[in-house]
Amino acid sequence: MSSLFTLPQPLQACASPLGLRRVFYASNVNPSTDVARGACYAPSMLRPDVTVDAVHVVTAPWLQARGLQGLLVDLDDTLLSSSDESPLDPRSEAWFNSLREAGIPVVILSNGEPARVAALAAQLGVEGLALAGKPFPIAFRRALRRLGVPADRTAMIGDQLFTDVLGANLAGMTSVLVTPLSAGKLPHTRVARMLERWILKGGGRGCLVHR
Repeated sequence: MSSLFTLPQPLQACASPLGLRRVFYASNVNPSTDVARGACYAPSMLRPDVTVDAVHVVTAPWLQARGLQGLLVDLDDTLLSSSDESPLDPRSEAWFNSLREAGIPVVILSNGEPARVAALAAQLGVEGLALAGKPFPIAFRRALRRLGVPADRTAMIGDQLFTDVLGANLAGMTSVLVTPLSAGKLPHTRVARMLERWILKGGGRGCLVHR
């Protein structure tokens, strides 16, 4: 069964060797020991609001309960594996249909190839933006115009901290990090995955961020 977690509230901030702000999380920090020894946690703009095992965990009722009216979703390793030509999971297709029936607009926002994005968007009957340029704000502004929903009423679902989560947080959206469907097709994606794991584990300090 898929699980859904929300990250706890920050307790205290500290400096990062990457020059980024890091935060402590109240539920996994012992103030008498961890803070004293300088434990650091994920940089705030790279911290997802929510993590999920798969996209179909984020249902229409879940969105509506949080005041969210629209959804942006990544493609590679969020909807389709980037490492092979596997078709869309039937559960994910049913998920799209359920969102449509509930009146939730969806736009695919991807840095991937136009032909791949266009094919899936046509299959699902939604709009798709390829070579979008995430995490830069212009990519998210373009998608929001297509969506017709303000940023603070929109969620972004994706599998990468440095494109999907960072971009969504910069744009003022609810960021949802999904477990990736593969390790990544491109070398730089695999390197990014390693860095993401390092960040989510607390930058090598040995203390896990709740996920």
